[in-house]
Amino acid sequence: MRKRFGLSFSIVVAIVALAPAFAGLAYSQQSGGVFVGRGQVARRGVQNDRASESRPARRDSYPDESAAGDDELKPRVAGRMLREIESLEVQCLDEVNRVRKANNLIPLELSEELLGVARDYSRRMAEEGFFAHNDPDGRTVRERVTRANIRWHVVGENLAYSNGYINPVAASMSGWMDSPGHRRNILDPDWRQTAIGAWVSANGTVYFTEIFLKQ
Repeated sequence: MRKRFGLSFSIVVAIVALAPAFAGLAYSQQSGGVFVGRGQVARRGVQNDRASESRPARRDSYPDESAAGDDELKPRVAGRMLREIESLEVQCLDEVNRVRKANNLIPLELSEELLGVARDYSRRMAEEGFFAHNDPDGRTVRERVTRANIRWHVVGENLAYSNGYINPVAASMSGWMDSPGHRRNILDPDWRQTAIGAWVSANGTVYFTEIFLKQ
């Protein structure tokens, strides 16, 4: 994969880490770990680790909080930016499924209900300045999916951000495939559904959130 200035991924990351003045250089970062949860959060603050499928928490259990749906996100961005975000999401999902097909795995189905959850999390990371599987309030992907009233049996998440690359999808995919945990999520034969939500920050950094789901 070709990068600006011809620097390798490892060299660029090292420069960014040691010299903040070089923060404008091309680099890509994957999440520090891959979160995979089993079971269903049955009620607020209680985790059910049983592998059996159960009904999701009621949306009205959280009257002050709910995951933003795709339609709720659309008015927040101009049409041009929305088209760019949607294009990045489609490209990234196509690339994930291309890799799965190359490894004799069935492609993942796009979950429209997951898309709003994934996109909203990328938006939050871009706008609130954090990058982690847990949001600043400590909520995990389990809780985000449950709050969207989506039933699940197993859920997983990959995160990435990239800045300065001509092709942020290729940069993020390369990083994911080079990381054992992220690669395992992408090539896990048990996953059936997914959604990749993207967002572009004010400085042009592209964030990706991929949520994997088995119901």
